[in-house]
Amino acid sequence: MKPRLLLPLIAATGALLLTGCGQTGPLPVFGKAIISGWIKADFDGKPGDEYIATSNLQDVVFNERGEVIGWFVKSYAGTPYIKRKADGTVDLSGLKAQASLVNMVGDRKAFALTGGGLDPAKAAETTVPQLSTDLPANEQTAVFKYTQGGVSVTKTVVLHPRNFKIDLKTDVTGGPATVNMLFPGLGKNDNPSVKAVPVGGEPVTVQGSGTQKVQNIQYAALQEKPNQLAHALIIRPQKGTTVNTTLTGGEQGLITASLPAVSNLEVYGGKNELIHLYQSGYSELPGLFAPNVFGKISLVIVKIMEEIYKVVGNWGLVLLLLTVLLRLIMWPLMQAQGRTTARMQVMQPRIKEIQDKYKERKDRDSQVAMQAEMQQLYKQYNFNPAGCVSTFIPFPVLIALWSTIRNFEFDSGFLWLPDLAIPDPFYFLALLYLIVNIGQLYVMTRKNPQMFKQQAFIYLIFLYFALTFPAGVTIYIIVSTLIGIVQQVIINKQVEAETATIGQRIQKTVAAGAGGTGKVVIAKTAPNMPGATKTRKAPKTLDAPKD
Repeated sequence: MKPRLLLPLIAATGALLLTGCGQTGPLPVFGKAIISGWIKADFDGKPGDEYIATSNLQDVVFNERGEVIGWFVKSYAGTPYIKRKADGTVDLSGLKAQASLVNMVGDRKAFALTGGGLDPAKAAETTVPQLSTDLPANEQTAVFKYTQGGVSVTKTVVLHPRNFKIDLKTDVTGGPATVNMLFPGLGKNDNPSVKAVPVGGEPVTVQGSGTQKVQNIQYAALQEKPNQLAHALIIRPQKGTTVNTTLTGGEQGLITASLPAVSNLEVYGGKNELIHLYQSGYSELPGLFAPNVFGKISLVIVKIMEEIYKVVGNWGLVLLLLTVLLRLIMWPLMQAQGRTTARMQVMQPRIKEIQDKYKERKDRDSQVAMQAEMQQLYKQYNFNPAGCVSTFIPFPVLIALWSTIRNFEFDSGFLWLPDLAIPDPFYFLALLYLIVNIGQLYVMTRKNPQMFKQQAFIYLIFLYFALTFPAGVTIYIIVSTLIGIVQQVIINKQVEAETATIGQRIQKTVAAGAGGTGKVVIAKTAPNMPGATKTRKAPKTLDAPKD
């Protein structure tokens, strides 16, 4: 690979990975962060209002019976899909019409009850729900009550705005001893994995057409193939509640849970992604999630973060210390790559001379001669093009680290930041991100102004994405980049000192050869270069390359 193509390739790969290959949605409103709470508004266009639990992670829409008719998990935490107008009314168009935002329940209803006269398609007598929010306790609570066919239902729903878990208690009186609760999904996915694990048993999975019954479940789940944008809906019985399920696969993927009249469930509705599942206590469930190499690295990083937090007690400091720690661990690898970059920059004028020399000569012999001169130049400067490969060695750790911090819920702020899991509402980190990356680019391309100009625009594109990065991610990138700049400056000075006399030596020997024997004398490595010895040997004489 040509070294001059390495930076654009890394930048393009980084853009693909950092954006999750998806749209970011609306940018955060300057100076404002989403405050979790309840919003009363008309969502479905039918008579009566709906009740929306809004948070940085998701917006969940309930009708007056406590059935979920809109379940929107945000690809990027803190994205403001719901906006308040100047007159105090609510604009839901961004929530309903956003192409990158998927309604997990589609046109169906979750938490709907059937059996014994209960039918979500028929009218019921409802009361205004009791709504409350307790942010210090991480709770958004709603109590829904309705009566249908002489059966009274009370649903108590407690959402936790800092994670995707919902506590769901149901009390049915005047009706049957057991009822069915429906959990449809997953939005536009026409073939989710539908599974359940009985207590003490093996996982049962339905994918495609067909149904399976599973008694006394430990958990049941609807899942998309894991990635940054995938969804999962998981139900777990709580406090002695026994749940039997019917799993339906295919386009109408559905979990039908048979519950006692009084039941207690924990429901996870969010990303099918390892870090969120780990923090919610789901990653150890049998058959639910099998982490790949990056996932295993991510779990190690999370556990390191948790151990550091026990000592410092602040997630912002955890990120700073973690970044420094990992950069120190990867210092030797980054040192090798940095020296390759520095030597390439020192060689740029000579490379350009050779390229200009053969610019108009496209015949095979000339191209072979050019390559020979390039190889000789590499030898003179002790440059190994294969050293560029070391750039990719830390990539698995860096990708896992970025993914870990992006998906980690820090449940705290740092300095002026209200929450490390959401973007900086004042855009200061995004600006700092741009400055340090331009600085790093300059340090890496200081000998080639043309390359600097060609690559600088990439970071202007990255600036848009940086506005949507969680603050914790941006802090990590900034600190890591600053350390990288310091390391590269040190390397540049070392390499420039090592190669300072090479050009002069070559010019002198070329001049001597041209004036006498027609031979070119190539000087050995400078005394202060790696591999040099104190005793300087006689120069080696080679045939000069012919024009």
